[in-house]
Amino acid sequence: MNTRTIVEEPIFILESGAYDGPVETVNVYAGDLKRADVGTEWCADDTGNCGRSCYCDSVKVVYKDDDGCAVLRRKWGTTDSSDPKPWNSDPSLIWIELHRTEEVGA
Repeated sequence: MNTRTIVEEPIFILESGAYDGPVETVNVYAGDLKRADVGTEWCADDTGNCGRSCYCDSVKVVYKDDDGCAVLRRKWGTTDSSDPKPWNSDPSLIWIELHRTEEVGA
């Protein structure tokens, strides 16, 4: 018998961190998006409270239908200086096609 392993890759890998702190990673998979309602959000948020060279990342479901969903991805943080200033990247709207499977016996 042949055996093989299939590993599902996350659709989004969200990361947060800071100058002197741990990196937090949040993985969002297709199944998460299939189960999500409009308004569901995943966020890797810096909790180190360092204040310097912080970065955060999030995705939020803003639209959903039978074919897929639209998510808004945002990134923000602070600069790497002794007097850190906040920054925000331009948000990205991303469409994700979600292939639905019928339950057996349904």
